[in-house]
Amino acid sequence: MGWLHRDDESKHEGFVVAVLPGGIDAPRDSWEDSEKADGGWAWSVKYDGTNGRPRAEGIRATCYCGWQGSRTRADFTDPEAAEEVLRRQWFHHVELSMARTIPARIQSLIDELEEAVLGMTAPASSPENLDETRPLAAINTASVVRDLAQRWQETAVRTAKADYTWEAVALALGTSKQSAHERFRNSL
Repeated sequence: MGWLHRDDESKHEGFVVAVLPGGIDAPRDSWEDSEKADGGWAWSVKYDGTNGRPRAEGIRATCYCGWQGSRTRADFTDPEAAEEVLRRQWFHHVELSMARTIPARIQSLIDELEEAVLGMTAPASSPENLDETRPLAAINTASVVRDLAQRWQETAVRTAKADYTWEAVALALGTSKQSAHERFRNSL
């Protein structure tokens, strides 16, 4: 039982694990464990230190890809709040690791647009196809898309800067932290 990223190809599924004495991570909860815990994470029951069970020193988020979050206090009085902190850590990890991955739906739209614009620039095969060949319209279309893309990028950077560092923004841009900062600092 875990958090699953919507992109099936991402291989990102997050889990809460208990950190046992000695700093060892407990095994991930199974579906049966969560059923016994009334649909919640079983760490709050299995590792609460009662009835001879070990008491967790902390909890952490982990991901199927191998990432491990930082250890936090295991709050047995409000496990849902503790788990929410870990879910946000995991989501942050997923967003950083997928910063340069274009979602399949968006890639499909990009491919379709590229095919349409390049199709307008192809040489006319016959006088009957002159309406399909419109290189001047293709130039205008490319300019409009470039301007839109710049506006979308500025909006995305402003939004990202609320939760992410310049290093993370630079990662998504495929540039250096300094270049990202110089380019977008005035648009924040």
